[in-house]
Amino acid sequence: MGKKNKNGYGKGTFVDTKLFLSPAFISLGKQGTSPVVSYCSHAILIMLMGKRQFGMAKDRKGRKVKQRIDDNRFHLTYKELEHWGISQTVATKGFGELLAKGFVKIAEQGGAFDKHKNVYSLVDDWMDWQVGDPPIRVRPNDIKRGYQGKGKGVIEKQNSHTHARDGHPY
Repeated sequence: MGKKNKNGYGKGTFVDTKLFLSPAFISLGKQGTSPVVSYCSHAILIMLMGKRQFGMAKDRKGRKVKQRIDDNRFHLTYKELEHWGISQTVATKGFGELLAKGFVKIAEQGGAFDKHKNVYSLVDDWMDWQVGDPPIRVRPNDIKRGYQGKGKGVIEKQNSHTHARDGHPY
């Protein structure tokens, strides 16, 4: 199970019974259980879990057991989700719900430069979440870095009839 396909997924994943029978998991996608709800939250969570890597190791008694060998840092891009029919708007709500109910946290906020992706980590805060609880985490506002098109030196867009005498818009 250690090898990954080019899309970052291994052959399969393990989902603990405690997780899929938890109030947090059962409430995913249900209206009124969180400020942000999305029908695709289950799918996004399973896709993130599918990116985990497992390898063989020996336990204290010398028996071979599977254990996680990844660093708990996963990318799941909007482009990848769109390939599976999940739009960016719906996916954003899905990530918001997973954050609110304690399934994931943002390990690294993306957007600092072109193709800089969010990095997510799986967390177990869902174990303590109950319907009616406030969100465990909320998606941070977009980080505004670099040129934002405001302030000194920005040329306002002009209508075609407001061109200068020589025909140039500036």
